[in-house]
Amino acid sequence: MQNGKNYHKHSDSKPQTQLAIEKFADMMIARMEEMKESHWKKGWIDGTGGYGLPQNIASGTLNGGNSFFLQLDTAMNGYKMPLYMTFLQAQNMGLRINKGAESMPVIFWDMLYKDQNGKKVDRSDIDMMTKEERNALTSTPILRVYKEFNVDQTNLAEVNPEKYAKLQERFKAPELRDDKGMYVNAAIDRMLQRQEWLCPVQFDQMAPGASFSPSKDRIVIPMKSQFNISSTPEEIYKDGMEYYSTFLHEATHSTGTPERLNRVKGKQFGDKQYGHEEYVAEMTAAVVGNSLGFDKRILDNNTAYIQGWIQNLKENPKIILSILSDVNKASNMLLEEIDKQKIALGETTILNRKGTNLEPAGANFENAAIVKQKNGEFAARASLNGTELEMKPVAREIGIRYFSLPEGKEKERLLTTTLNSSYAADISKLTQHQTRGYKVG
Repeated sequence: MQNGKNYHKHSDSKPQTQLAIEKFADMMIARMEEMKESHWKKGWIDGTGGYGLPQNIASGTLNGGNSFFLQLDTAMNGYKMPLYMTFLQAQNMGLRINKGAESMPVIFWDMLYKDQNGKKVDRSDIDMMTKEERNALTSTPILRVYKEFNVDQTNLAEVNPEKYAKLQERFKAPELRDDKGMYVNAAIDRMLQRQEWLCPVQFDQMAPGASFSPSKDRIVIPMKSQFNISSTPEEIYKDGMEYYSTFLHEATHSTGTPERLNRVKGKQFGDKQYGHEEYVAEMTAAVVGNSLGFDKRILDNNTAYIQGWIQNLKENPKIILSILSDVNKASNMLLEEIDKQKIALGETTILNRKGTNLEPAGANFENAAIVKQKNGEFAARASLNGTELEMKPVAREIGIRYFSLPEGKEKERLLTTTLNSSYAADISKLTQHQTRGYKVG
């Protein structure tokens, strides 16, 4: 395995979903064993690979559980930034995937529709149905997988070093220190000072430790000054990160109450539900922390869990699915609240960032759509400045996602970025000047 020991026997005959789950489990096991060996000095992401949520080069940020494993993939392989693309996207941009490169799975839930006779119904056919016909269908959630490669697994740095350097600069974490030399995060500070988290947070009084009380719906964390325990400027800076990481961990616990995300939490230290909740809090704090520019280390009271976590993942890697689902929901809730503070401060938000726009900008598209062809594959269709363009193949995962989205901005944005990628060469030939973006007709 490229980024960790292979604890599960992988076989090409296994379904892609099972292979993805086993790979995620192997990555987590390998990382936890590395953290044990470092005596907990190494964090989940270890502050490497750039900050911010991982991004697909065209469609923008990748959130939740997928984000955690793409961040982990970036860190464990020493990639410079968490920027990913599919094979087809690389091909459309004239890039080459390095020989022997191992892709990372990205998983998502889709719906399988069948009619009253048990026959599968395509999404394109559903769009043509009446409301009554749609109501007669049965639907089943199914897990799908598509594969992405890090930008460092391509030849971009070789063929366009200037563009590569600019992209790397975008993922560089700014160094933000307070008057004590500790890391400072304005968005979280504003949230705490204005008490705008989902529940009250005590943060300005001395406290022996951090906790969340479900019965009181209240978080307690030590004062930031209590985390200032190191002697060197570098370590003092990281002390500040520990303060915010501690808040994110307890804030994750607070998302699980019945009136919020309704996670089942164990009744006592050591039972399986309690361990699951700590898994979720650890991974969510790692995802959110890294998106803000700092790492999440294992909390002292969770080091005792590590061997149990490792054993559980070895025996039953499928538990990753329920953890990923909970991490996805909790991290989105946290990032949405943090983004509210960022908007108030005039800062760039974390969620819903657009793609990196490697392709040249161009003129307006007309008659634009992603269509499903008779052979089951997907393609992009469009005209540009009155010229009808040749249909271009679209990755299956993008086509499935497009047809699963309701009409609105998100669907339009996916169409725009797909056209941007698919017709890059045509745009260069047919446009005489550049605009900032595309209008989808």
